[in-house]
Amino acid sequence: MQIANKEKGAVAVEMAIVLPLLLLIVLGIIEFGRVLNVQVSLTQAAREGARYAAIHHGEPGFDVQATALAAAPALSGLGVSVTDDASSCSSNSNVQVQTKVTLPSLTGFLDAGFFGAPSIFPLNLTGVGVMRCGG
Repeated sequence: MQIANKEKGAVAVEMAIVLPLLLLIVLGIIEFGRVLNVQVSLTQAAREGARYAAIHHGEPGFDVQATALAAAPALSGLGVSVTDDASSCSSNSNVQVQTKVTLPSLTGFLDAGFFGAPSIFPLNLTGVGVMRCGG
């Protein structure tokens, strides 16, 4: 019985040691998942903008930026910039659309870096889409 009384606080000490590491892992998974989602959405938006520009390049008033942003609703509110060279699109040439965003940290925990490592946030992400004109 005496041994059980001596180990009474062992679980609390173990939890105090392990819990910060588990929280760091969970926050890292959340941040990585968000960055991956935004990167895939940026690439999809650029691809859809390039597709639209390649097909509609001869039509008056076509809007590549609106089409690209509408193709990725997950990017709303992030301040995505869209650049394209659709004005120089002619048959048998390529049109390129590029989407860019500066992504802040979702949790804010990894903004300052840890253990002397530099911070990776805010993170600059780019998506590129290229298609042949004349569709």
